[in-house]
Amino acid sequence: FLPKFHCELNPIEMYWGWCKYLYREVPKKTFQDAKRCAEEQLDACPTEVIRQFINRSWRFMSAYRLGLTGKAAEWAVQKQHRQVSQHAMMSIEAVLG
Repeated sequence: FLPKFHCELNPIEMYWGWCKYLYREVPKKTFQDAKRCAEEQLDACPTEVIRQFINRSWRFMSAYRLGLTGKAAEWAVQKQHRQVSQHAMMSIEAVLG
């Protein structure tokens, strides 16, 4: 179960965004070119990148579980590599006042 409108909790949304970015970078002249390009971009995402999307989602879940919201959760996820630590929580409190 994933809540609606929380794309940071759903790795498939990150994957989809990654594919759309690559798709827009390739020039397309015909519908067939666009169709072929879409299929290529969907297959182009390396497994390691997909793992990174999953890990990022887990870090957001960890931040929300600890009671962080919005910008604080985003900051904690960006600063932590595995999960939101107690040290990061104290830093957030210092930053947010």
